[in-house]
Amino acid sequence: MDFFFVEYRDPLVGLIFLTILIFVVAVANYVWKFYANKDAEQKLESFIKKFELNHTHKELLRAQSLSLNNLIFLAEIFTKSGEFEKATQIYLIALEKTADKDKREKIFLSLAKVYFKAGFLEKSREVLLNALKIRPRNKEALKLLKIVYLKLKFYKENLELLECLFELGEDISKENEFIKALKIESENLSQEQKQQSFLSLDFKDNAMLERYLFEKYEIFKKQEFSNLVDLLYKSLKPLNLDDEEYYEFFYALSLVDKKEGFQFKNSHLKMLKILKDNGFKARLDFSYLCLECKNLMPLFFYHCPVCYEFNRCKILFEVKNDEEN
Repeated sequence: MDFFFVEYRDPLVGLIFLTILIFVVAVANYVWKFYANKDAEQKLESFIKKFELNHTHKELLRAQSLSLNNLIFLAEIFTKSGEFEKATQIYLIALEKTADKDKREKIFLSLAKVYFKAGFLEKSREVLLNALKIRPRNKEALKLLKIVYLKLKFYKENLELLECLFELGEDISKENEFIKALKIESENLSQEQKQQSFLSLDFKDNAMLERYLFEKYEIFKKQEFSNLVDLLYKSLKPLNLDDEEYYEFFYALSLVDKKEGFQFKNSHLKMLKILKDNGFKARLDFSYLCLECKNLMPLFFYHCPVCYEFNRCKILFEVKNDEEN
């Protein structure tokens, strides 16, 4: 055992052993990196082959004359024009052309978005997981994966993913309760059991959860009128008439009698009432604005389909001609 205690031996011998040890560690590290990179390249090659389609112009796109930036620009053009198959092939070729992890991460994310838009959710999920292997703290990838999980009804995985976003400083408390509600709805329970479990959730200041409760069970918990107006228009059942907004809405639809001294505050509802009272066919037309990205949608959303944010939907309505009906 004394052999290992170099302080009792010639200092030159100790220096030689130290040099040999450093050399061995350096060689081992080099060999490990070599095989790790080789393994990563093989996995990437396997990934590309799995998603790759036969393409007549594939070799042309692989030419050295086309830079990575050119390929990405071309892929973006095809994505915007809706030619998703061509866009995915170009992104796969772009992955072959770069070994830079940051660039690969961005390409993976762009490829996942194309698959998502095209409706290939499983492919989008797999690509996003590859992006997150490079940088697990990629918020954009995590948020898109959250929407993919929602569409695939992977609620357990979604709740775990929200914990990751919480660690990154995101406020996920309200969204967490909403996902729990979706999970309850997907379980093999009776309607009564589902309703009981649903009502046990935390509804405090959670407008989207309250809307979902009304949408599923028509249970009214003094929800804000602005969050339910389109659902109220479909149901045509007067309720909460003590509230001025609710009363004004149902009066405009001629579902309740006029109160003494009542005056309209909403110009759209006033116009609707005047048109209906004068024999014109009119209806309310709804649109939905994302307060985060400012995109206008034709259908209500709990999560914005463009920026993937939760609880950013504002319901807009206007009076439209209904003569065709």
